[in-house]
Amino acid sequence: MPVDAYLLAGRYRLVERLGEGGAGTVWRARDETLNREVAVKQVRIPPRLTPAQRAEFADRAIYEARAAGRLRDPAIVVIHDVVLEADQPWIIMDLVTGRSLDQAIKDFGPLPPPSVARIGLSVLSALQVAHSYGMVHQDVKPANILLDADGSAMLTDFGIAVTMGAKGDRYGSAGSPGYMAPERLNEQPSGPASDLWSLGASLYTAVEGRPPFARPNPAAMAAAVLLHDPPFPARAGRELGGLLMAMLAKDPAARPTAGQVRQALEHAVSPGRAPAPSAGRRRAWWLVPVLLAAVALLGTAGWYGWTVLNRGEPGRYAAAPDPCRLLTAAQAEQVVGGATGAEKTREGECQWRLQQGSLVTRRVTVRVWIERPDGSRGAPEVAARRFDMERASRRAAEGSVFRERVGEVRDVPGTGEAAFVQSRFERYINSPGSGRADTAVLLRDSNLIAEVVWHRTDVGIDDPADEKTAVDAAGMVSGALRG
Repeated sequence: MPVDAYLLAGRYRLVERLGEGGAGTVWRARDETLNREVAVKQVRIPPRLTPAQRAEFADRAIYEARAAGRLRDPAIVVIHDVVLEADQPWIIMDLVTGRSLDQAIKDFGPLPPPSVARIGLSVLSALQVAHSYGMVHQDVKPANILLDADGSAMLTDFGIAVTMGAKGDRYGSAGSPGYMAPERLNEQPSGPASDLWSLGASLYTAVEGRPPFARPNPAAMAAAVLLHDPPFPARAGRELGGLLMAMLAKDPAARPTAGQVRQALEHAVSPGRAPAPSAGRRRAWWLVPVLLAAVALLGTAGWYGWTVLNRGEPGRYAAAPDPCRLLTAAQAEQVVGGATGAEKTREGECQWRLQQGSLVTRRVTVRVWIERPDGSRGAPEVAARRFDMERASRRAAEGSVFRERVGEVRDVPGTGEAAFVQSRFERYINSPGSGRADTAVLLRDSNLIAEVVWHRTDVGIDDPADEKTAVDAAGMVSGALRG
């Protein structure tokens, strides 16, 4: 690309390439309107996409970048603008000077544990802000942690962040081998625990000078993440090392919460000072030094054992029910308007389809998952927080972006303990008057969350959303859960 001649969107002149990774290329650029330097990320578009898939990818990338642009924290690199040029998404961000944590490790080797803990506190602050908005970062790694001259840290590359509960990146552009949590490799829903796992892997690399799952190739690295525990980080010391091992637990429910991580990191910054218990959690946190020592000796099992002993209310559901049993054959046919059969499409998900030839014209999908205690909250409270964050995130998506129109979030009384509905319409790229529509109902019952999605194709652009069908189907699922 002749960068000396390329002017993006008539405003951002590309000056030099700063770096390149799996998610895209970052350029130094000059904003000629405001006469300042910025960083411009050219989002990588996966190869071999059809024109429709390419347009869908671009729309989604821009939507997620705009959502990430709402985040504000001293440790978050601010996103200023999103540009679509020739179906290519570009994200405009603050240009941050300083080196990445990855480069600092290469230049200076392992970092002292107190410095690593301070970096962890900054990145944790950024993640907690994102999580409060219902978003997960998805690519926490040393290359995305920037260090300033004063030692402060910032987390960049929020442009590929997604909403909680996403089943992984459809086009495979987000995430880095060795820093992706096991559940993401298994295409399970992403959540705060996934980002905390990645933070633990990053801090492990910083304090040891090598990644926790270093292997000769990405496939071997992924297998190690799924099947093996890393060596105990000897340079970290007993307490920080125990925390990092706990954060790298395979089971998300066995990992410490963000609050527990914060208190442990604060103690690691100033080892001589006992951590102060926070309001409402005094009964547990006077044991922090003892617990971390136990983790150091027992590994993740030590933390998991403490979690189980202090888990609180387990909730009504010990395991997620089979989603294919939550609608009877007659109910499914009533919903889709014709003969259909249950199809388990993945763990925790079932679909009933109505087809015309090879084309699926109507589809109802039921997804279920359960939450478990996190060590400081019972499972129903964890589920309620997850449900509330999901509602806030979907409410933030209301409005129109390119070909997609997202309706308002509305409560659905009488379905589960709480429920809401939202409709989406996406116009076909080659048709100004029709598209596909989805109406989703999310409901919560004790520690279980279920989602019912009613999908229709060839819907007129002026057709009202068919929310009644989705709400009726959700009522049937709620009845089966309580039956």
